[in-house]
Amino acid sequence: MPSGLHDLHSCGVETGLSGTFYLILLPAIAMATTAFITPMIRRVALRSGRTVEVREDRWHKRPTPAFGGIAIVVGFGVALIVEAVFLPGSRFTLEPTSRAVLSISPRTGLIAAGAMMFLLGLTDDLLQLRPTTKFVGQVAAATLLVLSGIGVWLTGVYALDAMISVFWFVGITNALNLLDNMDGLAGGIALIAAAFMGVTFVLEGQFEFAVVAFSLCGALGGFLVHNYPPARIFMGDSGSLFLGLSLAGLGLSPAAGLSRGLFAVVALPVVILVIPILDTTFVTLTRLLEGRAVSQGGRDHTSHGLVALGVSEERAVWILWTLAATGGGLGLFLRSASRTEALFTGGIVLAVLALMGTYMLLSRMSAVAGEAGGDDPISQRLHRLRDLNQRIPAAAFILDFFLIGLAYYGAYLIRWSGPRLGDELAYFQQTLIIVIAVKLAAFAWMDMYAPRMRHYSLADSMQAVRANLVAAALVATALLLTSRIGLSRGVLVVDLLACTGLTVGARFSFRMMQNALGRWSSSGLATIVLGSLDDGELAFHWLEQRGTAELGTAELQPVALADPSYADRRGRFKGHPFFGGADALARAVRATGAQTVVVVEREGRDEAHLDALSEYLRDVGSLDAYVIRGSVERLPSAGLQPGGEH
Repeated sequence: MPSGLHDLHSCGVETGLSGTFYLILLPAIAMATTAFITPMIRRVALRSGRTVEVREDRWHKRPTPAFGGIAIVVGFGVALIVEAVFLPGSRFTLEPTSRAVLSISPRTGLIAAGAMMFLLGLTDDLLQLRPTTKFVGQVAAATLLVLSGIGVWLTGVYALDAMISVFWFVGITNALNLLDNMDGLAGGIALIAAAFMGVTFVLEGQFEFAVVAFSLCGALGGFLVHNYPPARIFMGDSGSLFLGLSLAGLGLSPAAGLSRGLFAVVALPVVILVIPILDTTFVTLTRLLEGRAVSQGGRDHTSHGLVALGVSEERAVWILWTLAATGGGLGLFLRSASRTEALFTGGIVLAVLALMGTYMLLSRMSAVAGEAGGDDPISQRLHRLRDLNQRIPAAAFILDFFLIGLAYYGAYLIRWSGPRLGDELAYFQQTLIIVIAVKLAAFAWMDMYAPRMRHYSLADSMQAVRANLVAAALVATALLLTSRIGLSRGVLVVDLLACTGLTVGARFSFRMMQNALGRWSSSGLATIVLGSLDDGELAFHWLEQRGTAELGTAELQPVALADPSYADRRGRFKGHPFFGGADALARAVRATGAQTVVVVEREGRDEAHLDALSEYLRDVGSLDAYVIRGSVERLPSAGLQPGGEH
C-alpha cells in the first residue's frame, strides 16, 4: 500500500473508516455543499443586482451572477475541515521541504496561496481592479507557493528557478481565467485536470495532495450542476483565479513521481492542463495577427472558434472536455514512460494540437476577412495575411520542419532499444539539421506545398509519397557524403515510412476536421440526400462546396442518405446514417426529423428516386425538395414540377 494511503488507513482504524472511503467521502461532501449553497449565492446576487450584463464580446444571453467561485471555495473548505476533524494526523505528515523558505509544508502553502487568489478574484468581481493590481496580486500568491517549496526546480539556481515557477503559476492562472468564456467549459476542464492529478497522487502515495485534488473535483461537480449550459451562474474571477493557481500548484507539488527529472517535472502538468494552454496560445496568436491587444476580450477563443464553424455550444464544450481528458490520460502514460518515449509521444500530441489550432486560426482569418466587405482595418489586415499564406504556405513549411524531426527521432526509437539507443542518439543529434534541411528542400522541389490542405486529394497524397521517396534518397546521399560513420539503413527505411505517414496524414487532417465539423454542425437546415451511394457522394460534396450559394437560401446541412433501390436497410455513409429499402425516405425523416430533401438525378438514369419522393409527398406530407440535374431546381411540396432554378 502506498505510504500516504497507509497513513490514512492508520488514521481510519481509529474511526472505523478506510482510506478509500475518505477519498470518496470528502469529495462527496464538497460536491453536496457546493451544489446546495450555489442557488443561495445566485439569489443573493440577483437581488443585489450583482450580475454580468449581456455584452457583444461575451457569450451569455441574459444577465447572470458571477459569484460561483464562493460556492466552490466553501465546498472545498468544508471538505478540508472534515478531514482536519476526523484525520488530524494526516495534516502533519508533510514537513517543509529543503527548498521551502517559509516554515510551512507545501500543502499548507498551496491552500494559503489559493485563498489569497480567491480573495483577489472576489475583490475584482466586486470592485473591478486594474490589470496591474491584479497582476501584482497574482505574483504575490505565486511567490507564496514558491516560498513554501512548490516550484520548477530545474537549473539549481534558486533565483532563476523561482522566476520560472512564478511565470508558470501566473501563466496557468490566467490561462484558466481566459478559458472561462463559455458555460461549463472552465469548470469541466478544471474538474478533469484535478481528477487526473488526484489519480497521480494516489499512485505516488501522496494522500495529502490527493485529498486536495479530489476535494476540488467534488466542489466543481457541485458547481457544474448549475453552470452546465445554459448556465444559471458563473464562477467569476474568484473561482477561475483560485482554480488556476490551485491546479498550477498541484501540478508541481513534490510527489515522488513528479520529480524524476526535467521532462517528468514539466511535461506531466503541461499535458494535463493542455486545453487552457492551447486556448491561451490560440487567443494570443489570433489577437496579435489581428492587431489587437492580447488583454482585449472577444469571441476568439477555441470554444468560440468551434461554434463559428457550426458546432453547437454544448458540443463544443464536450469536444474540449474530451481533449482535456485525453491529455489527462496521456499524463498518466507519461508518468511511467521512459524519457525518449515520452518525448516522442509529446511530439505527436503537440503536432495534433498545432494542426487543430492552425485549422481554426485559418478558418477565423477567412471568416473575419470576409466580414463587413473587408473595409475595416482588421479585415484588411487578415486579407493581406491570407494572401501571403496562399503565396508562401509558411504554416505547412513550419509544420513539416517539426514532423521531419519527429519522424527521424521516432525511427531511432523503433530501430534501437535498450542501452544501445543512447549511443545511437548521438548520431541523431549530429545529423538532424541535415535531414530536415534536405527534406524541406526536396519537398519544395517536388511541389509538395502547392496543394492547399483544405482541398487535399488522393492525387496530392501520391505526389507527397513521391516527394518523400525523393527526399529519402537525397538524405541518404547527403549522410553518406557528410556523416557516414553511424549511418543506419534500418533507421532510413523506418524514417521514410514514418515521415510519409506524418506528412500525408497532417495534410489530410484538414479534410478530416472539415468533415467532422460538418457532421457535428448544428447550423443549417437538416437535409436528407435521396439517391444512390454514388449520387450521395456527389450531393454531399455539392452541398459542402456550392449548395448555399446556388440555392440562394438557408444553408442545407446533410444528415442522412436514403436509397430506396438499395437492399440493405441500415448502414453508415460519410459518418451519417444510411437508409435503404422501399420506405427508406420515410424512415430517414422519422429518424432525423429533417424537413428538407435533395434528390440527385443523372441523365440516362430512371427516375426511381423522384418516384419515391412523389409517393412520400402524396402519402405522408410535405418536404422542401430540391433536385440536382446538372443545375439545381426547387420542387414545390405539392408536386414535382420544377419551381424555378436558383
